[in-house]
Amino acid sequence: MTSPPPAPTQPSKKRWLLVALLILAALVIGLQISVWLVPQPAVGIIRLQGDIWAASAEYLKLQIEEVRNTPGVKAVVLEIDSPGGEVTPTQDIYLEIQKLRAEIPVVVSINSMAASGGYYLAVSGEAIFAKPSSTIGNVGVWGFIPDDIGVNETVLASGPFKLTASNQAEFLREIEGIKQEFLSTVAASRGDRLNISTTELSQGLAYPGREALRLGLIDHLGSRSDAIEAAAEMAGIVNYAIVDIEARVYQQLLETYSTTDWIGAADPATGQRPQLPPGIYLLYDENLIGGTP
Repeated sequence: MTSPPPAPTQPSKKRWLLVALLILAALVIGLQISVWLVPQPAVGIIRLQGDIWAASAEYLKLQIEEVRNTPGVKAVVLEIDSPGGEVTPTQDIYLEIQKLRAEIPVVVSINSMAASGGYYLAVSGEAIFAKPSSTIGNVGVWGFIPDDIGVNETVLASGPFKLTASNQAEFLREIEGIKQEFLSTVAASRGDRLNISTTELSQGLAYPGREALRLGLIDHLGSRSDAIEAAAEMAGIVNYAIVDIEARVYQQLLETYSTTDWIGAADPATGQRPQLPPGIYLLYDENLIGGTP
């Protein structure tokens, strides 16, 4: 008669402890790998400060590119403190922001001013936040052409407007066309939120934040933090980081350029602006009141 097999022995406490430690280690390693592979979602901060010229437009475009190169950025807050500037760089930035907005939510936070071209860019966002005393609006365009240069024995030209590229009638038509494009952009972006006619808007007035809210030029009175929360909500993220994209780009450029100033920009200390070249501007400039550029 054979004896029954021996009953299995229970694992020792040390063995159970070892198994638990191995499971815990696997969980920790898996968590670290997931964090590395899937970075924490973030809201990126990009900025437009000061006048809009070719160089400042390129600076903002570098920030937009850095957003695309930063893993985990799911939304962007564009901080604006600008009186506007040249037409073409302003439109260039607007189109770049529209491309970015097709990828992730873009919310605008206005500090002291988003006037003329600064407001042109503000309407590129899905929502606009501003302070009660922010200066907002000044929708319109202005410009000046150089003095006529006479053709003489030394200066020759193939046509009457070759040296100036314009005349008064053509210049006025160009200004009117840019104004209408500006108004159309605001109307299309703000839609039913606007409580002001395009006729009244075309007068070029600037409004304080509270009045701008009433007129539908902005969506909310609030701080940058409020804009960040709104951007995160639009992106559907809850636990998120805040990434200062502009600071990153500035640091990258610091080794190459000693300053971020550009020709035509107002002196940040005095507010004075050097002589502007002839052209057409989306620019709010108190220094021009009562005089010429």
